[in-house]
Amino acid sequence: MTITQKLSMEQLQRVFLAHEGEEVSLQQLAEECGLGSSRALAEAFSALLKLPFTEIPEEHRVERELIALVPEQIARRYTLIPFKKENQHALTLVMANPLELDAIDTVRALTGLEIHKTVGVEEDILRMIDQSYREEAFIDESLQDIVSLEEEIELDEDHDSDRVEIDQLKHLANDAPVIRFVNLLLMKSIEDRASDIHFEPAEKQVSVRFRIDGILREVTPPPRSLYPAIATRVKILSELDIAEHRLPQDGRFKFKVHGRIIDVRVSVLPVAHGEKIVLRILDRDALLVDMADVGFEPDMLADFHRILKMPNGIILLTGPTGSGKTTTLYSALSFLKNPELNLQTVEDPIEYLVDGINQTQIRPAIGLDFADCLRSILRQDPDIIMIGEIRDLETAQIAIRSSLTGHLVFSTLHTNDAPSSFSRLIDIGVEPYLMTATVKLFIAQRLVRKICPKCKEEVLPLKSQIDLVKHHCPDADQWTYWHGAGCLECNQTGYLGRTGIFEFLEVTDELREKVNNGQSQIDLREAAIECGMEPLAHNGFMKVKKGITTIEEVLRVAQLG
Repeated sequence: MTITQKLSMEQLQRVFLAHEGEEVSLQQLAEECGLGSSRALAEAFSALLKLPFTEIPEEHRVERELIALVPEQIARRYTLIPFKKENQHALTLVMANPLELDAIDTVRALTGLEIHKTVGVEEDILRMIDQSYREEAFIDESLQDIVSLEEEIELDEDHDSDRVEIDQLKHLANDAPVIRFVNLLLMKSIEDRASDIHFEPAEKQVSVRFRIDGILREVTPPPRSLYPAIATRVKILSELDIAEHRLPQDGRFKFKVHGRIIDVRVSVLPVAHGEKIVLRILDRDALLVDMADVGFEPDMLADFHRILKMPNGIILLTGPTGSGKTTTLYSALSFLKNPELNLQTVEDPIEYLVDGINQTQIRPAIGLDFADCLRSILRQDPDIIMIGEIRDLETAQIAIRSSLTGHLVFSTLHTNDAPSSFSRLIDIGVEPYLMTATVKLFIAQRLVRKICPKCKEEVLPLKSQIDLVKHHCPDADQWTYWHGAGCLECNQTGYLGRTGIFEFLEVTDELREKVNNGQSQIDLREAAIECGMEPLAHNGFMKVKKGITTIEEVLRVAQLG
């Protein structure tokens, strides 16, 4: 028997009218309606009123902007929680009792927004109210403590807050509110899956932004006048010089969250109104993924495995900063890691420490560069060498020499696509015949955001977008397209997580001949495609066809051509 067969709308309304004006729990009402739980009652509301039913995950956190729209006392009085904001004109609520018309009128009057209703389980909504408003109170309390601390600072009239005495600044940086604020940001960065935290001081304010799935998003900022204390706190954690404000500084520290050790790489850069600080969050668990999860197509992965098993040669990954090259490199090294092999890396800096791999960080300040490290490493009997980046001719020559003497070498280049790597190496002075004799594979890489599986739905793109896709995939007008509508799981973005798109260029005899003959970059690209290379945009559109990502995401990161 279905819920709608067991319970009619008239029966439901009679039960509510019988208790009008009384303090009666939804659990009691559910029992009087003949339903076993508040979940069953919520499902009955959803079925009878034809309203969406919303499942709220335990780990979900409501956005600060939404919490600010609905006061806690209103949320508790009517057992509701703000769910999402649509087009700046409508607010969706998750309600335990959608028949509460007073609740809709109250929230509409408070927000000035059109109200859309969904139904949720009472216990889940109460849990979210406790969690969301408590976290909001904790943030406000931390900020209020910092504001109170700010009021205690006595500054010389001739000096602004950026010129506080070093001793006083150090004292403030070690004060509980500042420590708590920095700790809170670090915790939130992990919960929100952020890869970076940006502190950016302006003349009268400071902004704090998280980079989540490659996109920067603003979070709650501290008062501008307390930013020097917060910056000093970060410097203390990183063991940097707190008295130096004129020169860039780099450092790192670790913190523990949920039993995991998280490495943080710190970069401090002087700017017009203070020091900009970027914290790179290095989560080893997020990095060490199986190669199959990086985003390679099955046939591409099989070819990659085949090349990785070659006894010597050079494999080069190309792409801009933040394109996932490090993840791919370490995934390849993890695939090759074996007690019978000596794996050695030279990095700038070491981003992740991995057991079973010998890692060395270059230190240009003391004269230890890539070339010096590589010369020493070759005396350490390595089997496989990973070089953080080939930046100059000397490093390239040592990599080539290592390959010619029986080593497998991994490294990166900064080029826009795989075929232009030939030109890049020639530009830094590598002889074409040496390059073609040693390089086995170029991989160009970008990261695209994946559609959130919780709110994934069909969508019809614009005709102009489909026409762009048809340039690479003639059957694009026959595909089914998807996007994320926005939900609690993805924080209303429609995207959750990222995956790679690739140009996979294996150096064939035909390509070697064209490079040695001095063919142009355009000719080399055309020849690479003829030899089976799938262009970056085409690989991205194949992920659009499979419903993994969207046209907008591919166009955001890949050149069409």
